[in-house]
Order: sequence, then C-alpha cells, then structure tokens
Amino acid sequence: MAQTFLAVAGSIGSGKTTLTRRLAGKLGFTALFENTEDNPYLSDFYGDMHRYALPLQARFLATRVRQTRDTQRADISAIQDRTCYEDAEIFAAHLHGRGDMDDRDFETYRMLAEPLLDGLKPPSLLVYLDRSAKDCFRQIRERGRDYEQTMPTDYLGELVARYKAWFESYDRGPKLRVFAEEHDFLNEDDLEKLTRQISANLPQLQLPF
Repeated sequence: MAQTFLAVAGSIGSGKTTLTRRLAGKLGFTALFENTEDNPYLSDFYGDMHRYALPLQARFLATRVRQTRDTQRADISAIQDRTCYEDAEIFAAHLHGRGDMDDRDFETYRMLAEPLLDGLKPPSLLVYLDRSAKDCFRQIRERGRDYEQTMPTDYLGELVARYKAWFESYDRGPKLRVFAEEHDFLNEDDLEKLTRQISANLPQLQLPF
C-alpha cells in the first residue's frame, strides 16, 4: 500500500491530540504528536509573548519539519497532530498580526520557514477540527496544563478565526472539515463513523476492520 500521510489540524484545545491517538489505533498508522515538553520556550512565551515569539515558533517549525521529513523518507503511513503549514501560516502570522512578533522577527522567521517547507509532500488528506473558541477554552481548562491557563482570551479567539480562514483557502490537496463539537472522539461508535468518513476521502486506504 502506498504511504498515506494524514494530518489533523485545528486550534489549541480543538481535540487534535485525542483524535490523532484514536485514529492511529483504528487505522494502524504511526502517530506523530507535538511534544510541547521538548520546546523550552513554551512556558516563558505565555508570560512574555513578544520576547519569546520568534524562538518559540522557530523551534516548533524546525522540530515538526524534521519529524515530517523523517516520516516521509521512511515511507510509512502516519497521522500527524498539526502540520508544518500551520506553524508558518497561522501561528507565526497570528503573532505578527497581534504585534507580538515585530516586522524584523517575522521577516527572519519567513526566511527560515521557506527553505524548511520547500519539498515537503502535503498531507494525503487534511482533517480540520472546527471548534468554537468558547469550547476550545473549556477543553483547555479541563486538561489543566499550567502554562496554558495564562493564555489571553483574545489570543485564542483570534486564532480560531484564522484557522477558519486558512482552511477555506487551503489548496495543497484534499481536505475535510469536521465540526468537532458534534463528535465524541472517545466514543467507539462515533469514532468508527468518523473513520469511515475519512476513509471515503482516501480511496487508496484499506481499513483494517
């Protein structure tokens, strides 16, 4: 079977990690997660966004590009929690738009991002979890990560809006919108229905059930 590279996109608190883990088990894919503990700037960033925006985003981008390249070169089927494109086209752009990353730093970031993203194969399918900012906040509170509790309210609301616009303009390949608040990713019947919906958008995929 040809390599299938599935990606789950969505705002902070949208449910990406839960769905990625559950789909990987269902499909027999390798799961690629964003390891926030490997980014030493994260807790500092929420305390001083302007100071740490550039190093935070550069670290996330470099780590995810390496993860993506290694997986694509290994020619294994995988499902990724957030894509490299989101790092560059949503998060860094969002910080620049807010004034938390100044023009000089944003230009430097783009100079780094362009060669890193060059040559990456886009996902076989992009699954976008569309969830309201209010519900994302609820999920963030429930999971209780200390560094996220200081996140500005407007930061997440603006991020959700950027995601919606980004998904509409995404044209690198097939895409699927999932209204996340209509699903329970921990419910087996719900998960199976969603897996079949994803499979229908991946005709080369043979489900293991």
